[in-house]
Amino acid sequence: MKENIYVHLLKHRSFMAFWGSTTLLRLASNILQFALAMYVLDLTGSAFVYSTVLSIIILPRILCSSFAGYWADFRDSIRILQWGTLGLTGLMACFLAIHVLAIPLNVPLIYALVIFLELCETFLGPTQGKALLCIVAEEEIAPASKISSLDDGIVEILSPVIAALFYGCLGLTSILGITLVLEGIAFLLTTIIRYRSAQVPVADSPTQAPQFSPKHIFSAYWEAILCVKEHLYVIGIILFAPLFNFFVSPLFSVTAPHYFRVTMQANVDMYAMFNVVLGVAGLVAPFLSMVLISDQDEYRANKGGTVVSAAVLLCLICILYFGADAISSNGTLYIVTGAMALLVAIVTIMNIATSITIKKHIPEQIIGRVISMIQLCATISVPLGQLFYGFCADNLPVTISYLISSFGLVITFIVMVKTYRVLCTQTS
Repeated sequence: MKENIYVHLLKHRSFMAFWGSTTLLRLASNILQFALAMYVLDLTGSAFVYSTVLSIIILPRILCSSFAGYWADFRDSIRILQWGTLGLTGLMACFLAIHVLAIPLNVPLIYALVIFLELCETFLGPTQGKALLCIVAEEEIAPASKISSLDDGIVEILSPVIAALFYGCLGLTSILGITLVLEGIAFLLTTIIRYRSAQVPVADSPTQAPQFSPKHIFSAYWEAILCVKEHLYVIGIILFAPLFNFFVSPLFSVTAPHYFRVTMQANVDMYAMFNVVLGVAGLVAPFLSMVLISDQDEYRANKGGTVVSAAVLLCLICILYFGADAISSNGTLYIVTGAMALLVAIVTIMNIATSITIKKHIPEQIIGRVISMIQLCATISVPLGQLFYGFCADNLPVTISYLISSFGLVITFIVMVKTYRVLCTQTS
């Protein structure tokens, strides 16, 4: 039965266009992020400065998340995907023109680029979650989520290779050009997407949507909050997602780049291969999830993944602290790469499990607003973590960062156990 569902989804034109579009957008974003990381680190040599560039995304998230969730629930989801992707394409074209025709991008211009990119992605996030529900049938949600997560591995494998090759040989201009092309193709794919039925759902019909105003947006979110009270496990998800993002995400975005490029003086190719290994782990993880996560096993994947992640970090700390003198520089990088790859596989499976939980158990009519609330809370924790871990990377041994993350995962595990206990009680 499962094999039939997966085969059907791979033949589903709208789903494949949706998956292709989101994959290309993620690929473009990761290529640009990789190149900007190298660019900013090469300009400043500071992990803290780079972390401030990443942390600036908090501004558009705070200002626009409520609008994004409202639009996802009450406007045409497919149309928002199309306009959002077109906006990303136009934005990248503008910054490419500035970089080529006016002045090379500096840190202030990179701040502006990151803010505008995040503004577009803020509107796309809740809509992508809602759009999948409008494209596939209810029984296909879990398989579709697992297939969609394959883009994590694909992106992680391709993005560092492409970024390192073109940034190392042709500079930032080529990266901006590649990003523009990928986003343009992603936009073309969104024009193929159609709803699963000929009639647009009521919540997505512009003629049925409430008037767009701050008052109506506030009322809509109040309605979603009241509905959340009937699904208390969502409160737990809103808590453990920011905790996980604070204690784990910066290890990949701040700690690892600084450790490879600044502490160990590894070249771009070495760092690119590190990201390729992580990409392979991310590509394998969705296939593992098809076996490990059955109908009601999301909670086991999340709780078990948190424990194993903490254990991996503690083992890495012991190796780096007690065995650093006996291991060569390359050997140390290989060990760190292996541990982080295992962590990526676990995190990918956990992300799939959480995505399935949200899409299966949150009412469709409020899912856009709930996703926007979850993403807002989770996103706020990311720049805070990046700033904190950027300071740690500049001033403390890397083992301290790993130790802090392991303790944070213990706290996350406690919250997660209580969350799924409530979920099991309410759904039993």
